[in-house]
Parts: sequence; structure tokens; C-alpha cells
Amino acid sequence: MSTTMSIESGLAAHFKQVQGPSLPGISWLVRIDHNGATHHARVTALLAPDASKATRRNKDYQARTTMEYLTDQIESGWDPAKPREHTIHIGDPLGSAAQAPRPWWRFW
Repeated sequence: MSTTMSIESGLAAHFKQVQGPSLPGISWLVRIDHNGATHHARVTALLAPDASKATRRNKDYQARTTMEYLTDQIESGWDPAKPREHTIHIGDPLGSAAQAPRPWWRFW
């Protein structure tokens, strides 16, 4: 079973939530070549509220996380020929040093 993926496009926006305020994220369109057929999947990758500025700016990390999610779904038995809605929440990478927020004031 051979699977390759690539990002075709991404739309950065704030996405409405059923409960609570809208969340920033990217709606990715992923091309999936699976078992000799080509499929497309749309994944809405929302940023976790505690995601660092570095994670929010790193679109490559967000795209890789999206494709890793789809790979896990395929390995768990999902068939890309059966479209479904995908939404994930992306936080900081494991092992990244969380920076303490800087105070808005400073002593001289």
C-alpha cells in the first residue's frame, strides 16, 4: 500500500466555532495518491490558544502536522476515497521550550 501526499493550497483565516470565539488556523487542501488513485482531503488545522508565536508563524510545521495526521488516519483504516470533514488542533512541538510571557513593563 503506497501513499504519497502534497499540499495543494492553504487558506489562512479565523474559523467560527460552535462554542466560543473564532480560532486562527489554515484550511489545507491535501493531494493524496493512495493505491494508484488520486484523492483530495480538506483539513482545517486550528491553532491551539497556547501556541507560541514561533508555531503560529511556522507554516511548514503546520503543513507537516496536517499530513502526519492524514497518514495516521489512513494507517487506522480511513479510506481517502470516502471524503469526510477533518479538523485538528495544532500546538507547540513536543520538547519545544515554552517561553514565559514578557511583561509589558520594564524597570530601567
